[in-house]
Amino acid sequence: MTSASTQPRDIFQFLDYREYLRAYFEARKLEQPWYSFKVMGEGVGLDQSQVYRILQDQLHISRAAFPRFVSYLQLQGKSAEYFAKMVEFSRARNNAQSRKLFAELLDLRGSRSLTLETAQYELYREWHHPVVRALLGILPIDNNYELLARSLDPSITISQAKQSVELLRKLKLVERNSQGQWRLTGNSISTGSNYQSLLIRQYQAHSLRLAEESLDRHAKEERDINVINFGADEEAFRDCMAILKESRRQIQQRIERVEKPDRIVRLAQALFPVTHCVETTHEAT
Repeated sequence: MTSASTQPRDIFQFLDYREYLRAYFEARKLEQPWYSFKVMGEGVGLDQSQVYRILQDQLHISRAAFPRFVSYLQLQGKSAEYFAKMVEFSRARNNAQSRKLFAELLDLRGSRSLTLETAQYELYREWHHPVVRALLGILPIDNNYELLARSLDPSITISQAKQSVELLRKLKLVERNSQGQWRLTGNSISTGSNYQSLLIRQYQAHSLRLAEESLDRHAKEERDINVINFGADEEAFRDCMAILKESRRQIQQRIERVEKPDRIVRLAQALFPVTHCVETTHEAT
């Protein structure tokens, strides 16, 4: 069994259960150098290779093994419930389930302050948070959240505008200048290993829905939305991906030369298959 001194920091500071397990493993290893995947495996009734794969994000805890992990980690009450929700959250297969479990995780945290990781997730939960951040870089705003709210397209509520600014403040992405106006700090945020999370996919999906709505909301001269279908083999498909990547690089270089921006623009590209790969034969005629 483990002692309190070998526990990693507060479990409620984690959103990824496997990150928590890695922190637990490192804490045990620091105090007991002989501690190993084999020892941990014996404690949870798994082979050491299975434990290794779980900690390396290659495998999930099975439902059969889950109770043994809870017992081994000495989790009880709300901590055990939170660990269970983290496991469910990591296994979520769709956006609706992901949103529900994420909200339950935050609820279990109670009044605890947002950690950086949680705030990063929050940043990508709503389409308008990154837009508000970009807008504060070009629009002088102090407490005029009404102006900020109606400057977005589509507009958001004053309450949403305030919440976005507060989230950005907690992330240290914005701060007030000497005149009391919000400005960008120069800090950046990266999705890092969380890029594949369902919340990031949700953000991307919402961006594509905004593009769809733009067909009705904006004049043709104010947007560029086109759809083409074409046949391709694997090599051509990969070449198209590379071309799009290069185009984004060129766009980035161009916008870096903008000195006085007067609007925020979102680019949402999408290249994806609309059929399964099929076997084709070519016969001479």
